[in-house]
Amino acid sequence: MKRLLSLFFVCLILTTSGCTSSLEKDIFEGNDLDGSDGYSPFNLTDSNASYFNSSNLDGEVILFNFFYTNCPDHCPTMTSDLKQIYQEYESQIGINLSIISITVDPWRDASSSLEDYMNFFNVSWPHLTIEFLNDENLSEIEQIWTEFEIGVVLTESENSTSVSGRGHTVYYSIEHTNGIVIVDKQGLQRVSWDESNWDVDGIKDDIDTLLKEPSSGY
Repeated sequence: MKRLLSLFFVCLILTTSGCTSSLEKDIFEGNDLDGSDGYSPFNLTDSNASYFNSSNLDGEVILFNFFYTNCPDHCPTMTSDLKQIYQEYESQIGINLSIISITVDPWRDASSSLEDYMNFFNVSWPHLTIEFLNDENLSEIEQIWTEFEIGVVLTESENSTSVSGRGHTVYYSIEHTNGIVIVDKQGLQRVSWDESNWDVDGIKDDIDTLLKEPSSGY
């Protein structure tokens, strides 16, 4: 009887520890995501008014950054920090790692605006928008925001320092979810960072973790 009870408790411990392991998600410095969400293939336009196809990113760890060129606070800081990260990982950029910045303000951010922004910060990774303001193009970039859970809110403004955009006859301000989402080699969203926990060293630790994972999965 005692032997049966001992076996029962051993089995119970092994089962419990197995369950705990399978549920363990706290492996990143940033906000762990469950790894079940990917993103749909997309075609956007870069700062040279050339098409950018997301298939170019297949098999890489990707930092998706969401920004806009008129952003007065978090976006410039994050761009500067991403520049530092880019420089430290430059030998792996385009091979194992990519940084992609996608505007949340395509009404103002035409290709020429992206080019000016990139020149100001002296950065070279792709900054993407839509070429024309039509329902199809807007739907595509809105789908990207939705899949990465990026909230975008436009508010009409009477402030003369606000800027109107393509397709808008009124001045407006914009609020959005700041930060980055890091996607693994399988195209799955694994970790996010925003203004509440932004830390360059932590982001680099998460990049290293994902770069070490095999391409076949985790």
